[in-house]
Amino acid sequence: QARYFLPAPISRFREKFPWIKIYMEQSSPLNLINLLHQHRADIAICTETMEADDKLVVQPCYQWHHIAIVPKGHELARGEISLQRLASFPILTYSRGFTGRGNIEKAFDEAGILLDITLAAADSDVIKTYVRLGHGVGIVSSMSYEPQVDADLVTQDLSHLIPVSTTKLAYLRQSYLPSYMRYFIGQLETSAPNNFRLNLK
Repeated sequence: QARYFLPAPISRFREKFPWIKIYMEQSSPLNLINLLHQHRADIAICTETMEADDKLVVQPCYQWHHIAIVPKGHELARGEISLQRLASFPILTYSRGFTGRGNIEKAFDEAGILLDITLAAADSDVIKTYVRLGHGVGIVSSMSYEPQVDADLVTQDLSHLIPVSTTKLAYLRQSYLPSYMRYFIGQLETSAPNNFRLNLK
């Protein structure tokens, strides 16, 4: 989220509220929720499932899907993709608790296919680096593929194989949302890549 989705809404926010500082911390969903409860964070943005918590307002923000990435000339760059074909190679993907890892595991588990993850990272660029080195097939967020930067990599759409992921935002139900925070949440909505609407109350 921090690299591929948040820069645009944060830039617009800073233009309108230049006197308000924004602090960001990358962490697991559990830790982000704990930061909310400790009043050390105002908003949490994450993809993995959040446990039911009646003290939080959790709103869907936008939906996205995973892709497979391989170097040009790789066997998976050609032909129809399947979980079976993916599983025949070492998999490089996200750490548990990050960027839809749960949906990746769910897809392979339901198909009864062993998922051989040889590298797990929180950062897409780390995954792409080791894909380029030939360490395996990357499974990453579709928004992390940058055509100009990643022209040496070939993508395969996995939206028909791995469930669509929904990135959500959360904040304390009893928190007062000042106008600048509501503006920021509104910017998250307008930046959603597929016009997936926030149901802000």
